[in-house]
Amino acid sequence: MDVFKVLKCLPILIWITLLFFLSLTTTTTTTLADSATEDQEAINSAPTGLDIHKFFKISPPLNNDIHDPFTDNDAQTTKDGKVLDLATGSGSYGAAWSDTSAGNYIDIRKDQTVSAWLYFGAATNNELLNGQGMALVLQNDPRGYNAVGAGYQGLGVYGYDKATTSYYYFTEGSPTVATPDYIASTAVKNSMALEFDSQINDALSSRDEAPIQLNYESGVIFPGIGTYYYTLNGYDTKDTANKFPIPSTYPNNSKFGASGGYGHIAVTYPGLATSYALLPIGVSNQSNSAWKGFTSAASIIHSGAKSAQLVDAGTDDNPIYWHHVTFTWKHASDGKPAQIKYAFNDKYLDGTINNDGSNLGGYPRVDQTVDVDHNIFGDIKDNKLYWGFTGANGKSSGIYSKLVVFESIPALVHADAKASITDNTLGKVITDDSTDKNIAHGDKLTINYNVNYDTENSRVDWNKIAAEIDLPTNINYDSDSNGNIATINYKNSLNGNTKTEYISGTNLNAQSLKFNLAENLGKISDTAYTSADISINGIADNTTDHDIDVPEEPAKFSGENQISTTSTPNFKVTYQKNWLLTFKNPDPINIVYSDANENLNLPTQLSYDKNHHFKTEDPIRYDISVGDKTYNASTQANSTDTSALGTIPLRSIVGDDFWNIFKEKTTQKVTVTATDKDDIKSNTVTYIINVLQNKFLDVNASKNLDFQDVNYLSTNEYLKRKSGFSVSVTSLRNPWKLSVSTSEIKKGNVKFNGTLVYRKKDGTVYDLTSEEVPIAENNVASDQLVTTVISKSWTDNTGPLLKQTGISEVGKYSGTVTWYVTNSI
Repeated sequence: MDVFKVLKCLPILIWITLLFFLSLTTTTTTTLADSATEDQEAINSAPTGLDIHKFFKISPPLNNDIHDPFTDNDAQTTKDGKVLDLATGSGSYGAAWSDTSAGNYIDIRKDQTVSAWLYFGAATNNELLNGQGMALVLQNDPRGYNAVGAGYQGLGVYGYDKATTSYYYFTEGSPTVATPDYIASTAVKNSMALEFDSQINDALSSRDEAPIQLNYESGVIFPGIGTYYYTLNGYDTKDTANKFPIPSTYPNNSKFGASGGYGHIAVTYPGLATSYALLPIGVSNQSNSAWKGFTSAASIIHSGAKSAQLVDAGTDDNPIYWHHVTFTWKHASDGKPAQIKYAFNDKYLDGTINNDGSNLGGYPRVDQTVDVDHNIFGDIKDNKLYWGFTGANGKSSGIYSKLVVFESIPALVHADAKASITDNTLGKVITDDSTDKNIAHGDKLTINYNVNYDTENSRVDWNKIAAEIDLPTNINYDSDSNGNIATINYKNSLNGNTKTEYISGTNLNAQSLKFNLAENLGKISDTAYTSADISINGIADNTTDHDIDVPEEPAKFSGENQISTTSTPNFKVTYQKNWLLTFKNPDPINIVYSDANENLNLPTQLSYDKNHHFKTEDPIRYDISVGDKTYNASTQANSTDTSALGTIPLRSIVGDDFWNIFKEKTTQKVTVTATDKDDIKSNTVTYIINVLQNKFLDVNASKNLDFQDVNYLSTNEYLKRKSGFSVSVTSLRNPWKLSVSTSEIKKGNVKFNGTLVYRKKDGTVYDLTSEEVPIAENNVASDQLVTTVISKSWTDNTGPLLKQTGISEVGKYSGTVTWYVTNSI
């Protein structure tokens, strides 16, 4: 009777248990239809990729533990073999490994690069719908193509953190967790992984998922007794108490666990038991019945972990599904360890380069370099490692797929593409690293694309290369007289062979240029070349009234075993400058030889036409030539008008050579051209520099000394000077005396009834006709060039006056006044 009762109760017990299990798996309200739609949209918009079937194998796992539930490989391909689907649907997982028989492997002795596009999902408000993630893995597992790790948080590469409870009818208890040794035994062995973890599995956090039930084994004799198997979701748990030291063989910046709002990237060693440790779970989880009484969960060592934007960061109208990664294996050499370098989000889907490393959302680029211990791979046969991608989904319904598109296969073909712009008018080359990216309207340009095949690290030729080039805007592209738009110069660096190919202008549609390269790049075929330089000519175009920023434009070179992309650098086309800059011709300048205080400041006066204005901080460059030497100087306009005044401190510019150029008693010509911030050049002006002797004495007087007009019968004794007459003495290291005399004053042969006199302040009058009269002196020898204006002290009644001695005939009388300056020593 008792046995009969047990058998009658069994269906009820099973129903209760399954109900409890189902209640744990219902964690999201997102429907499968939503994720399936976006998954398909991501596949439809996937970038061009290589044929996965040619280079990878997807094989079922070989597991030795009968309790290991991860016995499948859910990976598959879609979009005609161009997209690898590692996991689709709740709890799925998979792996795809390089087909070494097809030449696809990592040669540990050489630097090699992998580039791929990754898709994790599109939910930015629910990380469970994007979880768990994927990993790029290098491995030397004896199982080869059949190596697969655990699903869920195991990402298809880590070991199974087997956790069990005993079930005794209605009671579940006696929780146990697997040891690190066991976990490592179920991972992909002899491996290194670069994980892209899109879901945080932190057993210290109350927001993390509870243990996930994977299996139930009932007793054979007593079906009400059995064992539940779980994974505990703790691989990202941090060792907050620092109880588990990191082995010295691990890279620097290694620690248990990781974080990241939209995911993280880290290097791990999945097959080592030392990579795992059992850490305490959080207090809130210990009191949570869903945790079944577990008090610890396995965590894994993450090296060089960085937060990353793994999921869609776009808008509803412009979703960003795909994220690019460039992975480089740097082999150990010269006593230095091997390294991996990666750049994530390093370019956009259109192929343009992304250099934005900010953490402000959007599509931030992440770069990292991590030293690795190549001994983790064990005994490597022929130095060849398998490589590939593994991935896994979480348990949520409506979860997104984990997709990969391959761009390059390491060592099959290693080739890169670079772009630059040559401004033939200004004589400069613009690259991504250039600081000066200004191009002027009307400049003659060449758009350059260099496609280079790596002869050292490649094993096969790069065949059937198709070019898809989006040319930069604001450039007019015209075919040459033969109708060609582009020129390709091939070169073989191994044997020196060259060839030129021309691309017809019919291949250009708007800004898009598409064509097939006639030649292959490589080293296997005797007819292949190792590089191709593509050049397209054009003229910069900007007829607006403002500068135009021209963005990067992508270019893609696709062959059957390699896809290389690049993009032109961004640049600025400055608007058309149709004004003139005029440099006013200067007056001659006198300087005294070897004068310690002589700076020879050249005065400048610049002006614009068409009412174009300077700005105060506008840079002005002067190109200066004197003798057989050239110099340049820069200053600011310091004006907001259409004209600007300034000076050029020529002596300080020339330096110690100054007096070797400006020699005593010579005349030198200094030519100067000004250039403004817009590269508008002025006319060239010439400064005449008279270099005077070391001692200097000179008198300077106005050309004419005129006196007031008088009536015929005027009886004025003295006739006054008209205004404007000046006489001065300039001296250097010379005391001096100034004298004056005059000739007879006549009208033809008729003498003037009077004489020119000099009247001093004390009333003394000197007849200048009869004698040379001293009128001023300076007994001080100055080291400064000093100009004394004698006429400055004259009044209407002093200085040179015309004294009448009688009535003169009507007419105009003239004579000559002579000024004498002599050294008074």
